[in-house]
Amino acid sequence: MKALLHYVKLGVIVAISGIYATPAFADTQFPQELSKMVAPSDDGSLPEGAVFVDENDAQISLNNLKGQVILVNLWATWCVPCVKEMPELDQLAAEMAGKPFRVLALSQDRGGAAAVTEFFEKNGIEHLDVVLDPRGSTARQMGARGLPTSFIIDGNGVIRGKLEGIARWDAPAVITYFDGLIAEMS
Repeated sequence: MKALLHYVKLGVIVAISGIYATPAFADTQFPQELSKMVAPSDDGSLPEGAVFVDENDAQISLNNLKGQVILVNLWATWCVPCVKEMPELDQLAAEMAGKPFRVLALSQDRGGAAAVTEFFEKNGIEHLDVVLDPRGSTARQMGARGLPTSFIIDGNGVIRGKLEGIARWDAPAVITYFDGLIAEMS
């Protein structure tokens, strides 16, 4: 009798697991390649002080980039997972060229623009701008706990999602997702 009860319990657990694993219960907000993406629990507004520095030391506010979809990727040249996904971010930028879309790979390196430029040249990164978060202030304001961390910001300046870790940024489903965000702006 105990053995039978054990198998019944196991069967119920398997059945419930199967129900919740079906596509009807999946979060369809993000493509499968971005399955670790989490939607913000608040209204998703950007912090007022969220800024980055370009290679000429000009400070630019993320809030000034409304009207385009933005992928902010916080990374560093010494971060192994960051380095691994950099070619895919570069390819995404190439695929989305000419659209109201921008990849901002905000370097957390202390070596500044020179370190990032050298890294890009050594690794054949051709479609990303040299942009920096020199003291990590934007990373802190946006709630990053580690590297890499990425944020998707829609054309209205609203954070749609946060992903801690790497993703396949150049996957066709991801490109389709970004194209959908761009279409929402029309």
